[in-house]
Amino acid sequence: MNLKQLKAKGGVVDATLVKKEVTWKHVDSKTKKEVTDKFTVHVRRQSFGVIERLFAPGEAEQSRNAKYISACVLLGAEADETMSYEDAFSLEASLGFAILNAVNEANGTGKEQAKN
Repeated sequence: MNLKQLKAKGGVVDATLVKKEVTWKHVDSKTKKEVTDKFTVHVRRQSFGVIERLFAPGEAEQSRNAKYISACVLLGAEADETMSYEDAFSLEASLGFAILNAVNEANGTGKEQAKN
């Protein structure tokens, strides 16, 4: 395979956003009943080099997963809302993992990908 073929097959990351549905089960703060919210996030795929940099050792005081979410996730119908590191860091745990799962799926970095 040559470089042109590799690029044509999607081997080099482009700027296209990937829509991913997130399902979040949680207790409603008002009714105290379990609810399920489903919504779409737009995931900016990241290149190998960017992901490697995001997960590089040496920044132990920051959450690597919160950095990954904030670098990848765009919200809103027009994908025009970014999520800051602080917002990603402050996500309710089950919501954070649900969004992280969507990011991993879009970037091919999830557990299933590691098995292949």
